[in-house]
Amino acid sequence: MSNTLSKYLNILTYVMIGLTAIFVAMFYLGGDLPNQADQTPVYTDVLIQWAKALFIVCAGLALGFPIIQLVTNPKGAVKGLGGLVGLGLVILIAYSLSDATLLDLPGYTGADNTPGALQFADTVLYTMYILGVGTVAAIVVTEVLRKLR
Repeated sequence: MSNTLSKYLNILTYVMIGLTAIFVAMFYLGGDLPNQADQTPVYTDVLIQWAKALFIVCAGLALGFPIIQLVTNPKGAVKGLGGLVGLGLVILIAYSLSDATLLDLPGYTGADNTPGALQFADTVLYTMYILGVGTVAAIVVTEVLRKLR
């Protein structure tokens, strides 16, 4: 990677971290909406939209870079495509573990208590759990193997 590109990516990383810190601070320190049954922070929607934007950018990059690698280096692209296939399998496993049973929420009249929304939420949560445990396991295994060498 060129030195200039690396410099710009480092700056972009710090800007993204700074914006995330600002949005989280706004969420926790911005107060609550008045006349709500439960505590509802004022800036909840802002933080959710920022998380959605980060997710879309990350998903686009995660899909885009293997395609670029496939075009520029077809033989080396097998590993990149293998990673995408692995991620697809993790999502498929998480989907099979998810549950679409409607929740019994007394007093809730919103439109989000639907089987599709609940199954999507479960899939995302299980995917994050699987990836989180896999990350911790990979770190532990890597460190143990490094110590044994």
